[in-house]
Amino acid sequence: MLTNIVFLIIIFSLIVTVSLILKHQILSPWSITPFIWAVILFLYICVKDELYAVPTQFVTGITIWVLTFSGASFIAYSFFPKYKKRPWAVCEKNVDIITLMTLILVPFAVYKAIQHAVMMASPEGLFYTLREQAVNPEENQLGIVKYFIYVINVLLIIELNRDKIRKRRLSLIVILCILFFIATMAKLTLLMYIFSGLYILYNKKRISLKPIALFIFFIISLVPIMQLLRQGGDNNTDGEMIGNILLIYTISSIIAFGTITPYSSMQWGETTFRPFYNILHGLGFNVMPTEALQDFELVPMPTNVYTVMFPYYKDFGFEGIFIFALLEGIAIGAIYKYSKSGCNIMTYLYAYIFTLLIMQFFDELIMQGISAILQTIIIIIICHTNISLRKKTLNV
Repeated sequence: MLTNIVFLIIIFSLIVTVSLILKHQILSPWSITPFIWAVILFLYICVKDELYAVPTQFVTGITIWVLTFSGASFIAYSFFPKYKKRPWAVCEKNVDIITLMTLILVPFAVYKAIQHAVMMASPEGLFYTLREQAVNPEENQLGIVKYFIYVINVLLIIELNRDKIRKRRLSLIVILCILFFIATMAKLTLLMYIFSGLYILYNKKRISLKPIALFIFFIISLVPIMQLLRQGGDNNTDGEMIGNILLIYTISSIIAFGTITPYSSMQWGETTFRPFYNILHGLGFNVMPTEALQDFELVPMPTNVYTVMFPYYKDFGFEGIFIFALLEGIAIGAIYKYSKSGCNIMTYLYAYIFTLLIMQFFDELIMQGISAILQTIIIIIICHTNISLRKKTLNV
């Protein structure tokens, strides 16, 4: 199986190289996907003695996913027409109103969340309690402010996308990003702010590829570094704990994928279409949505992440991986085409999707996060729509 892993690394690296030669776009969906998986597989080779062997069904599935998604996104980009209109103009009035609301509501909600966590936990367990009350509806202290996670991200990328960045406004938004991360202790929230911002800065040619590459390599290089630290002795408990965490969130998913039984859903597409089953259940239909969090498996450390392919494979087998890789590849390739041809709305949207593409080794975040994508689109449009009591016009 190790030979197959090495072969996939070579193939994925060749795809990235060829795509760079043809289009010179390293952050495109057809480049970032094989790049991420080549890195993850390389990391597995570095620490393979700590994990079970990579299952055959993962090798088959990831081959289908990467080749189909990369090919579909590249073809969609090549054949979809360019965006030929002017970029949408920012409605400054709406942005100012949303920013003011955020400055009032978010700090207050964060204060209440931290206050409640301090009352409920010891100083050592503070961060754990913050995370628990963020994901537990019964203990959630943020209320509707929890949806401002996407408002803050949109404000951030709009500010970074300006021809002249307003430094004071940007500083306020960055502070809000930090506050929201502290209140939720959500890794994906922090990564969303970081990667969305880095993509916009790179797209505006304010930074080179180097900061993005350094940050990605810093994150992934922690895995082999912590592996070396863990081998330093029996007393290195902190290094061992951190090493286990890094292994769980970066590589364990490719092993856990082997525990999935295809076509094992009780309802048609219940895992893939879980957000829609939630809506139908809320409307009173006789359907039972699945849990958002998956069961833990031992690989040998416990993990409950199963890569981007998990829902498709569980519901529809390898055919599901192919179909959704094809559909998502076409959709994201088209979004990227409009983004690169001047549609700033699509640039903002791809900046958000860019984070999801980087995190595909972790979990499926596109279909499961369709609500977040729709919320992001709505907020973006509101920030570019001039609403008048007399006449409604789109400020484009």
